[in-house]
Amino acid sequence: MSARWLQTWQSVLDTSPEAVLQTLTSQAPLAVELRQNSPFAGVLPDEERSAVLDAFRERDRSTSA
Repeated sequence: MSARWLQTWQSVLDTSPEAVLQTLTSQAPLAVELRQNSPFAGVLPDEERSAVLDAFRERDRSTSA
């Protein structure tokens, strides 16, 4: 099963940076499933990951206000 997800991620990565961004931010069922099977786990240190998540939350708050 994991080989399937890795192949799908490889296809996205081979397409374009825009395709990666779309996959990382989309609510489409395939994108959600891909994020649940992400090869990016552990790429960022915990502090940097938290800072990125905080920035996204802040952006969402300012966009929805």
